[in-house]
Amino acid sequence: MAWVLSILYLLVEIFTAGAWKTPYSFARDSISSLGVTTCSADSCSPLHDVMNAAFMILGALTILGAALLHKYIPDGRAKKWIMGLAVVVALSTAATGLFPANDGTFVHWTAVLPGFVARHAVLVLLAVSFWNHKRWIAVWSGLCAATGIVGAVLLLARTLTFGLGERLTLYPLPMWMAVTGVAALLALMRRTVLKDVEFRLPGNELISAARSLLPHRSLPTVSTDVLATRVKTSV
Repeated sequence: MAWVLSILYLLVEIFTAGAWKTPYSFARDSISSLGVTTCSADSCSPLHDVMNAAFMILGALTILGAALLHKYIPDGRAKKWIMGLAVVVALSTAATGLFPANDGTFVHWTAVLPGFVARHAVLVLLAVSFWNHKRWIAVWSGLCAATGIVGAVLLLARTLTFGLGERLTLYPLPMWMAVTGVAALLALMRRTVLKDVEFRLPGNELISAARSLLPHRSLPTVSTDVLATRVKTSV
Protein backbone atom coordinates (compact mmCIF):
# COMPACT_ATOMS: atom_id res chain seq x y z
CA MET A 1 0.00 0.00 0.00
CA ALA A 2 2.90 2.37 0.79
CA TRP A 3 4.27 2.18 -2.74
CA VAL A 4 0.82 2.56 -4.32
CA LEU A 5 0.74 6.07 -2.85
CA SER A 6 3.96 6.99 -4.66
CA ILE A 7 1.93 7.75 -7.77
CA LEU A 8 0.57 10.77 -5.89
CA TYR A 9 4.04 12.32 -6.09
CA LEU A 10 3.65 12.70 -9.86
CA LEU A 11 0.25 14.33 -9.36
CA VAL A 12 1.78 16.76 -6.86
CA GLU A 13 4.27 17.85 -9.52
CA ILE A 14 1.44 18.68 -11.90
CA PHE A 15 -0.50 20.46 -9.16
CA THR A 16 2.51 22.51 -8.04
CA ALA A 17 3.51 23.41 -11.60
CA GLY A 18 0.01 24.66 -12.30
CA ALA A 19 0.34 27.28 -9.56
CA TRP A 20 3.42 28.94 -11.11
CA LYS A 21 3.09 32.62 -11.92
CA THR A 22 5.31 32.16 -14.96
CA PRO A 23 4.66 29.19 -17.28
CA TYR A 24 6.37 26.02 -16.04
CA SER A 25 7.79 23.70 -18.70
CA PHE A 26 8.05 20.00 -17.90
CA ALA A 27 10.42 19.69 -20.85
CA ARG A 28 12.83 22.51 -19.92
CA ASP A 29 12.51 23.23 -16.19
CA SER A 30 13.98 20.97 -13.52
CA ILE A 31 11.95 19.12 -10.92
CA SER A 32 13.89 20.91 -8.16
CA SER A 33 12.58 24.25 -9.47
CA LEU A 34 9.17 23.30 -8.13
CA GLY A 35 10.58 23.32 -4.61
CA VAL A 36 12.56 26.58 -4.80
CA THR A 37 11.45 28.79 -1.92
CA THR A 38 12.34 32.15 -3.47
CA CYS A 39 11.03 33.90 -6.53
CA SER A 40 12.95 35.34 -9.48
CA ALA A 41 12.02 36.99 -12.74
CA ASP A 42 11.97 33.61 -14.53
CA SER A 43 10.48 31.33 -11.90
CA CYS A 44 8.27 31.41 -8.84
CA SER A 45 6.71 28.36 -7.18
CA PRO A 46 3.98 29.47 -4.75
CA LEU A 47 3.36 25.87 -3.64
CA HIS A 48 7.00 25.05 -2.98
CA ASP A 49 6.10 23.80 0.51
CA VAL A 50 3.76 21.24 -1.03
CA MET A 51 6.45 20.01 -3.41
CA ASN A 52 9.13 19.81 -0.73
CA ALA A 53 6.75 17.93 1.55
CA ALA A 54 6.06 15.51 -1.32
CA PHE A 55 9.81 14.84 -1.64
CA MET A 56 10.02 13.98 2.05
CA ILE A 57 6.88 11.82 2.00
CA LEU A 58 8.14 9.94 -1.06
CA GLY A 59 11.38 9.25 0.81
CA ALA A 60 9.43 7.87 3.76
CA LEU A 61 7.26 5.72 1.48
CA THR A 62 10.39 4.35 -0.19
CA ILE A 63 11.81 3.13 3.13
CA LEU A 64 8.45 1.79 4.32
CA GLY A 65 7.83 -0.08 1.07
CA ALA A 66 11.35 -1.52 1.08
CA ALA A 67 10.86 -2.77 4.64
CA LEU A 68 7.61 -4.51 3.64
CA LEU A 69 9.22 -5.99 0.51
CA HIS A 70 12.26 -7.23 2.44
CA LYS A 71 10.92 -10.71 3.23
CA TYR A 72 9.96 -11.34 -0.38
CA ILE A 73 13.39 -10.55 -1.84
CA PRO A 74 15.37 -13.77 -2.47
CA ASP A 75 18.14 -14.26 0.09
CA GLY A 76 21.69 -13.53 -0.97
CA ARG A 77 24.33 -10.83 -1.09
CA ALA A 78 22.22 -8.76 -3.48
CA LYS A 79 19.45 -8.50 -0.88
CA LYS A 80 21.65 -6.50 1.49
CA TRP A 81 22.71 -4.20 -1.33
CA ILE A 82 19.09 -3.69 -2.40
CA MET A 83 18.03 -2.68 1.09
CA GLY A 84 21.07 -0.45 1.60
CA LEU A 85 20.63 1.33 -1.71
CA ALA A 86 16.89 1.73 -1.07
CA VAL A 87 17.76 3.62 2.12
CA VAL A 88 20.16 5.82 0.12
CA VAL A 89 17.43 6.60 -2.42
CA ALA A 90 14.93 7.36 0.35
CA LEU A 91 17.26 9.67 2.27
CA SER A 92 18.35 11.43 -0.92
CA THR A 93 14.74 11.98 -1.98
CA ALA A 94 13.78 13.35 1.41
CA ALA A 95 16.89 15.58 1.48
CA THR A 96 15.80 17.10 -1.84
CA GLY A 97 12.86 18.61 0.02
CA LEU A 98 14.91 19.60 3.04
CA PHE A 99 17.57 21.38 0.98
CA PRO A 100 15.91 23.14 -2.00
CA ALA A 101 17.98 24.25 -4.98
CA ASN A 102 18.13 27.84 -3.75
CA ASP A 103 19.98 26.72 -0.61
CA GLY A 104 23.10 26.41 -2.72
CA THR A 105 24.16 24.25 -5.65
CA PHE A 106 26.69 22.23 -3.65
CA VAL A 107 24.32 21.45 -0.77
CA HIS A 108 21.42 20.60 -3.05
CA TRP A 109 23.41 18.34 -5.39
CA THR A 110 25.08 16.62 -2.44
CA ALA A 111 21.56 15.68 -1.34
CA VAL A 112 20.25 14.77 -4.79
CA LEU A 113 23.15 13.01 -6.54
CA PRO A 114 23.27 9.79 -4.44
CA GLY A 115 19.65 9.09 -5.32
CA PHE A 116 20.34 9.66 -9.03
CA VAL A 117 22.84 6.81 -9.02
CA ALA A 118 21.42 4.42 -6.41
CA ARG A 119 17.95 4.14 -7.95
CA HIS A 120 19.25 2.49 -11.13
CA ALA A 121 21.48 0.10 -9.18
CA VAL A 122 18.50 -0.97 -7.06
CA LEU A 123 16.39 -1.76 -10.13
CA VAL A 124 19.21 -3.73 -11.78
CA LEU A 125 19.75 -5.79 -8.61
CA LEU A 126 16.01 -6.43 -8.30
CA ALA A 127 15.92 -7.69 -11.89
CA VAL A 128 18.80 -10.08 -11.22
CA SER A 129 17.45 -11.28 -7.86
CA PHE A 130 13.91 -12.02 -9.06
CA TRP A 131 14.85 -13.56 -12.42
CA ASN A 132 14.52 -17.17 -11.20
CA HIS A 133 11.69 -16.46 -8.75
CA LYS A 134 9.24 -13.89 -10.11
CA ARG A 135 10.03 -13.39 -13.77
CA TRP A 136 7.53 -10.57 -14.29
CA ILE A 137 9.11 -8.53 -11.48
CA ALA A 138 12.55 -9.12 -13.00
CA VAL A 139 11.43 -8.02 -16.47
CA TRP A 140 9.57 -4.99 -15.10
CA SER A 141 12.58 -3.99 -12.98
CA GLY A 142 14.95 -4.40 -15.92
CA LEU A 143 12.73 -2.31 -18.17
CA CYS A 144 12.57 0.51 -15.62
CA ALA A 145 16.33 0.34 -15.02
CA ALA A 146 17.07 0.48 -18.74
CA THR A 147 14.72 3.45 -19.22
CA GLY A 148 16.33 5.37 -16.37
CA ILE A 149 19.88 4.64 -17.51
CA VAL A 150 19.10 5.70 -21.07
CA GLY A 151 17.56 8.88 -19.68
CA ALA A 152 20.69 9.57 -17.62
CA VAL A 153 22.94 9.09 -20.65
CA LEU A 154 20.80 11.38 -22.80
CA LEU A 155 20.71 13.94 -19.98
CA LEU A 156 24.48 13.97 -19.56
CA ALA A 157 24.98 14.11 -23.34
CA ARG A 158 22.52 17.03 -23.49
CA THR A 159 20.61 15.24 -26.21
CA LEU A 160 17.36 16.07 -24.43
CA THR A 161 16.24 19.22 -22.69
CA PHE A 162 17.05 19.17 -18.98
CA GLY A 163 13.51 18.74 -17.69
CA LEU A 164 12.71 15.91 -20.09
CA GLY A 165 16.02 14.12 -19.52
CA GLU A 166 15.72 14.45 -15.74
CA ARG A 167 12.22 12.99 -15.73
CA LEU A 168 13.22 10.11 -18.00
CA THR A 169 16.00 9.42 -15.49
CA LEU A 170 14.01 9.75 -12.27
CA TYR A 171 10.43 8.74 -13.07
CA PRO A 172 11.03 5.00 -13.67
CA LEU A 173 11.56 4.29 -9.95
CA PRO A 174 8.32 5.85 -8.61
CA MET A 175 6.49 4.22 -11.52
CA TRP A 176 8.07 0.87 -10.58
CA MET A 177 7.01 1.40 -6.97
CA ALA A 178 3.43 2.26 -7.92
CA VAL A 179 2.92 -0.66 -10.34
CA THR A 180 4.62 -3.18 -8.05
CA GLY A 181 2.61 -1.89 -5.10
CA VAL A 182 -0.68 -2.27 -6.98
CA ALA A 183 0.28 -5.82 -8.05
CA ALA A 184 1.18 -6.76 -4.47
CA LEU A 185 -2.05 -5.26 -3.14
CA LEU A 186 -4.17 -7.17 -5.68
CA ALA A 187 -2.35 -10.42 -4.85
CA LEU A 188 -3.06 -9.86 -1.16
CA MET A 189 -6.73 -9.16 -1.84
CA ARG A 190 -7.06 -12.36 -3.89
CA ARG A 191 -5.66 -14.38 -1.00
CA THR A 192 -7.89 -12.74 1.62
CA VAL A 193 -11.06 -10.77 0.99
CA LEU A 194 -11.55 -11.97 -2.60
CA LYS A 195 -10.60 -15.63 -2.17
CA ASP A 196 -14.26 -16.78 -2.21
CA VAL A 197 -15.37 -14.42 -4.97
CA GLU A 198 -15.95 -15.98 -8.37
CA PHE A 199 -14.86 -13.68 -11.18
CA ARG A 200 -16.77 -13.82 -14.44
CA LEU A 201 -16.25 -11.91 -17.61
CA PRO A 202 -18.91 -9.27 -18.29
CA GLY A 203 -21.58 -10.60 -20.64
CA ASN A 204 -21.15 -14.31 -19.83
CA GLU A 205 -24.75 -14.57 -18.64
CA LEU A 206 -26.00 -12.80 -21.77
CA ILE A 207 -24.01 -15.15 -24.01
CA SER A 208 -25.35 -18.21 -22.17
CA ALA A 209 -28.93 -16.96 -22.46
CA ALA A 210 -28.51 -16.30 -26.18
CA ARG A 211 -27.14 -19.79 -26.75
CA SER A 212 -30.15 -21.33 -24.97
CA LEU A 213 -32.46 -19.70 -27.51
CA LEU A 214 -30.72 -21.27 -30.49
CA PRO A 215 -32.42 -24.38 -31.99
CA HIS A 216 -30.65 -27.60 -31.07
CA ARG A 217 -29.93 -30.02 -33.92
CA SER A 218 -30.42 -33.64 -32.87
CA LEU A 219 -28.86 -36.55 -34.70
CA PRO A 220 -31.32 -38.88 -36.52
CA THR A 221 -32.08 -42.09 -34.66
CA VAL A 222 -31.30 -45.39 -36.31
CA SER A 223 -33.31 -48.50 -35.41
CA THR A 224 -31.56 -51.63 -34.13
CA ASP A 225 -32.83 -53.65 -37.12
CA VAL A 226 -31.11 -51.31 -39.55
CA LEU A 227 -27.88 -51.46 -37.55
CA ALA A 228 -27.99 -55.25 -37.51
CA THR A 229 -28.51 -55.35 -41.27
CA ARG A 230 -25.51 -53.03 -41.80
CA VAL A 231 -23.31 -55.18 -39.59
CA LYS A 232 -24.23 -58.39 -41.53
CA THR A 233 -23.60 -56.67 -44.85
CA SER A 234 -20.17 -55.44 -43.76
CA VAL A 235 -19.25 -58.95 -42.58
